[in-house]
Amino acid sequence: MMFFRRMMFFLLAISLFQAGCSNSSVETPVAKVVVPKQGGVYRRAFADSYIVLDPALIKDSNSHEVCRQLYDGLIEFDENARPAPAIAESWEISQDKLVYLFKLREDVHFHAFSGGKPTANGGRILTAEDVVYTFNRLLKSEKDHQGAFFNVIKGAADYAAEKTESLPGVTAVSSFTVKFELEKPFAPFVSLLGMCNAFIVAREDVASGDLSTNPVGTGPFTWSGRQKDSLILTANDRYYRKRPWLDRIEFLVVADEAARFEMFRKGELMHVDVPDSEYRNVKQNSELAPLLLETSRWGTNYLGMNMKKPPFDSKLVRQALNFAIDRQVIVQLVLNDRARIANGVLPPGITGFDPKLEGYGYDPQKARELLAQAGFPNGKGFPEIELQYNKDVIHTRIGEFILANFGDIGIKCRIRELDFGPHLQSVESGEAAFFRMGWTVDYPDPDSFLYTLFHSSNIGHSYNFPGLNNPELDKLLDQARFETENEKRVGLYRQAERLIVDEAPWVFLYFYTTHLLRQPQVNGITLGPMGQPFINYRLIWLDDMVK
Repeated sequence: MMFFRRMMFFLLAISLFQAGCSNSSVETPVAKVVVPKQGGVYRRAFADSYIVLDPALIKDSNSHEVCRQLYDGLIEFDENARPAPAIAESWEISQDKLVYLFKLREDVHFHAFSGGKPTANGGRILTAEDVVYTFNRLLKSEKDHQGAFFNVIKGAADYAAEKTESLPGVTAVSSFTVKFELEKPFAPFVSLLGMCNAFIVAREDVASGDLSTNPVGTGPFTWSGRQKDSLILTANDRYYRKRPWLDRIEFLVVADEAARFEMFRKGELMHVDVPDSEYRNVKQNSELAPLLLETSRWGTNYLGMNMKKPPFDSKLVRQALNFAIDRQVIVQLVLNDRARIANGVLPPGITGFDPKLEGYGYDPQKARELLAQAGFPNGKGFPEIELQYNKDVIHTRIGEFILANFGDIGIKCRIRELDFGPHLQSVESGEAAFFRMGWTVDYPDPDSFLYTLFHSSNIGHSYNFPGLNNPELDKLLDQARFETENEKRVGLYRQAERLIVDEAPWVFLYFYTTHLLRQPQVNGITLGPMGQPFINYRLIWLDDMVK
C-alpha cells in the first residue's frame, strides 16, 4: 500500500512538472460559444396573396406558416415531427385510450395588442375554458370551418349537425386542466391537436372582431397589420417561452420566382425557394451551397379527376392517363431531380409508406390499350379535356409536358390558369373536372392522407375532391384509424392505398422535397419532414442586424 502511494505521488509530480514546462506558444483550442443576438427584421416572400388568418378556416400552407407565428396549440411538433408540449405542459391517456387529460401551463397570455390596437381580452391568462370554446367554435356548423378532422371527439358529429347544443367530448376539469373524450380509440389524437385549425383563440376577440382581419392568439409574434403587399408581425414581449430573437417578420407577396431570387441576391429576403433554373448553379457555388437546406417533405403533387364527370367517370380512362405521363422526364428536366416519383399517396418516411407499391410507370402502349377498352381507340371520340392549375412557373412547365404526353395517345387537352384562391374554390365546388393540387401532411400520420383525402365522408365538404366513394375502402380506413396496434394499422393502410391506386382518382405525379436557401447571417432555422409551414421562427436569429 505504501509503495502504491509513493508511485501516485511520483506520477503526480511528473505531470505537474510537465504542465509547468509546456511551451507557452501552444494553446488548447477553445470552442467558440455562439450566442444568439436579439433584433432584426426577417423578410420572406410568398408567390400568392391568398392568406387566411383565422385558424378555423386555414386550408393552405402559406396561411399555416403565418398563423403558426401568431397562435399556439396545445401541442406542437419538433423538427422530427414528434408531438411536443406547447400550451399543454403534459398529458395523460386513459388505459382504454378514450380519455385524454391535458394540464395547461399557467403563464400563457393572449396578445394584449393586435394591429396596434388593444385587444378585447386585454392580454389575460389563457385557461381551460378557452380551449373548450375553441373546439366548440371549430366544430360548429359554420361555412368553411375545418372541424371535420376532429369528429373522433365524443358528440362532435351530432354537434356539427346541430342535433345537440353542446359538445360533451371537451370539458374544463379545472382552470388549467382540459378533458377530451373520444368516440373510439384514435391512435394519432395527440398529433391531431397540433394542427393549425386547433390553435387556441379567445371568446372576446372572436365576439368583438374578425380574426380574419385582426388575428389574436398566444403565439411568439403579434399582428401589426398589412403594409402594401406585406403582412407585418412583431415580437411578443410577453411570450411564455421567452421573447423571440427577431424584432419583426415581414411576409411579402412576390409572384415571380425569378424576382424573388433576385431580391434574395440583393439581401432583401432572408430565405428563398430556389428556382429550377438556378438550382444547379447554387449547388455548384462554393459560397451558396453551404447555405442550402434540403429535405424530403411529407407531401404529394397530383392531378385530381372529378369521378362524377365524364370521361373521368371511367376507371379505364383514369388508369390510361396515369400510364400516359412520363414522370421521370418531368422530375429530371423540369424539377432538376428535386423530387421523387410518386408510386402512390403516402410519401417515403411516413408510417405506412409501402416501398413495394409499384404504381404507374410510363407506358403509352398500355395507355392506348386502356383507352381502346374504354371505347376510345387511338383517342377517337375522346372529348377535349381541360387541365386547371394555379399560376406558377413550375405548374406551367409541367403542364406543357403533360399536354405533349396526352397528345401521343390521341388526347387533346387545354390549359386553364387561375390564381390560387379562385382555383381552390373551383376545385372545392366540383366545377373543375381535371385539376392540379397538392397535399402536405397536417399531422404526422397516414390518416392525414388516406382518410382525409379518400374516405367518402369527406366528399363535398372536405378534401375528397375526386369524389371517390368505395365501401371497401371506407371499411379499411375506418378500421385503420381506430386500430391501436401499429403493425396492424400499417397493414390496413397499405391495403387501402393499393385499392386507391387501382381506382386512380389521381394522376400520381411526385412527392415533394423542400429546398430553402438562407442568407449567411440567418441562424437557428431548421427544416423537418413537415416542410416550411413548420419553420420555428421564434428560434431564428440574425448575426448582423438587418433593419
